[in-house]
Amino acid sequence: MKITPFNGINPIEAYKSQGKKNKTAHKNNKPRGDSVELSKTARETARYRAELKNMPQIRQEKVQDIKQRIESGTYKPSAEKIAEGMIRERRLDELV
Repeated sequence: MKITPFNGINPIEAYKSQGKKNKTAHKNNKPRGDSVELSKTARETARYRAELKNMPQIRQEKVQDIKQRIESGTYKPSAEKIAEGMIRERRLDELV
C-alpha cells in the first residue's frame, strides 16, 4: 500500500511534525507541584484523631474508683450524665 499526499499534505509527515511539537512543548513546560487544601471539618477531624491517639484506652484509676464505690454501695450513677455522654459520643462519631 502506498500513502500519497492528500491535498498537498503528507499524513505521515504531519503526524511526525506534530509529535516533535508535542515533545518540545512538553520539555518547555515545567511540572507544577501538587497542592492540597483541607476543609475546616477535615482539620478538626485530624485534631480529634490525634487527641484520641494520645488518650489511654482504659483509665485504671477511674476503674478502681468505681469498683470500690460499687463494692461499698456508694456508687449511684446519674441517668442524665449517662445520656449526655451517649449523645456527646454520638456527635463525635458523626464528625469522624
